[in-house]
Amino acid sequence: MSTYTRRSLIKAFALGGAVAAVGPMASLASAQAMQRPMPTGKLSANFVIHNDQPWALETLRSAFGVAPITPQSAFFVRNNLPTPDESIVANRDAWSIEVEGAQRSGSITLEQLKALPVHIEAAVLQCSGNGRAYFPHKPSGSQWATGAAACALWTGVKVSDVIEHFGGPNDGKLYVTATGAETLPEGVDPAQVVVERSIAIDKGLQDCLLVWEMNGAPLPLVHGGPVRMLVPGYFGVNNVKWVKKLALTEEETGASIQVSSYRFRDIGESGSPVHPSMYRMPVKSWLNGPGADGISVIPGANTLHGVAFSGERGIAKVEVSADNGQSWHEAQLVGPDLGPNAWRSFVFPVELTLGKRRFVSRATDREGDIQPRDAIPNHRGYGHNGWNDPALEIDVVAQLNAVAGAGAAASAASVATGAQAAGSTIALSPLAAQGRELFMGKAQPNCTVCHTLADAGSVGAIGPNLNTLQPTVEQVFAAVNQGVGAMPAYGAQLSEPELRALAAYVAEAT
Repeated sequence: MSTYTRRSLIKAFALGGAVAAVGPMASLASAQAMQRPMPTGKLSANFVIHNDQPWALETLRSAFGVAPITPQSAFFVRNNLPTPDESIVANRDAWSIEVEGAQRSGSITLEQLKALPVHIEAAVLQCSGNGRAYFPHKPSGSQWATGAAACALWTGVKVSDVIEHFGGPNDGKLYVTATGAETLPEGVDPAQVVVERSIAIDKGLQDCLLVWEMNGAPLPLVHGGPVRMLVPGYFGVNNVKWVKKLALTEEETGASIQVSSYRFRDIGESGSPVHPSMYRMPVKSWLNGPGADGISVIPGANTLHGVAFSGERGIAKVEVSADNGQSWHEAQLVGPDLGPNAWRSFVFPVELTLGKRRFVSRATDREGDIQPRDAIPNHRGYGHNGWNDPALEIDVVAQLNAVAGAGAAASAASVATGAQAAGSTIALSPLAAQGRELFMGKAQPNCTVCHTLADAGSVGAIGPNLNTLQPTVEQVFAAVNQGVGAMPAYGAQLSEPELRALAAYVAEAT
């Protein structure tokens, strides 16, 4: 029998070839070839698609809002194995979890979990490899820039309450070990591929949750629904999805994902238990806009915005520099403080002048740790928290043209000139590819809110079904320029070239 490694198996699953990417936007071109529909609730215009089997979706910086909670439509996805079948969320309350290592062993359903005391925790999820694209030695794996992180409100029950439900922990148990329900390939040692992680029992019983809601809605399948583990303040790999077993154990799991993968080690070294595991997330921040993803900005007064966090600690302050760190100026933390495991939004007023402008941010957490200039080099490109690499570079121009105003994914459309635009189900002209991003993003109110259009994945609540209506280019241009009925005129917010691009997209997509 052939010997398989975890890495070779993941490569075999990775039909889109994520390991070949060489830069933060490298997957945009390959995204056009992907035929699988986006996971339910995901808006393709919000993402760089690094891979589709298993899913690796990176949130574009320009898709992050200022508010501290990330909507499901823009929440990144990083799965180690293909998503389980949708049948597991057909009857969520019947989902059962085996519990071992307590005074009593047994199983508990989601319905029974909901009878225990309920807790809501605001917490950041971040892939260990977030920022991998910035390491000069180009480690393999999805080339995440800043978008493999997000913050949500999670609803569930404490692991400690679940263990108490089974009589409390047995003596001698040192770890809480969670196992995911992904289907494993036949003929392969399960330990090589199973998603099973162990954390210290003190952490596990202190604040960890089994959660079934995300931002007040049932936990989406792609994010681990019906039930996933939440380990507040720790890197995403510890937050096991589709939990089917929860055990108190005397030793760490022998799964490869624990023993050798997700270990912080020097370049060229193989991972082993002697290397630190990816547990608590260090202090980190970055700026999201305006001007991210190649969106040009006009001169004048503006407001920079970004996010900052530090696992288990919270943020004390954030500073911004316009001169590569020679001088720093304190930013304003805005919005609610949702706790030590959430991220804080911050803003900083600026006066933008013509030319290329570069801004960086650095955060200080509540225990005094300051975000460093540079990340620590390591073999797998884990744990990047330097402030220099993810600088926000803004192109300040005298006048916005159609391409500059089209938004983040317009750059993806330009890559796809004459071909299928990223996320589109049909081949579009360059003009229509630009219009698709306007339809799904810049036009406000957003066209997808009101109109049904299959290529955009939208089911509108108000406007007509465009696939049925099949309007001409001239009809769409007149409607968006002048307004129709309850639909506002967009002539004041979009340039004529943008209106024509929008009209071209609707006509070609129907």
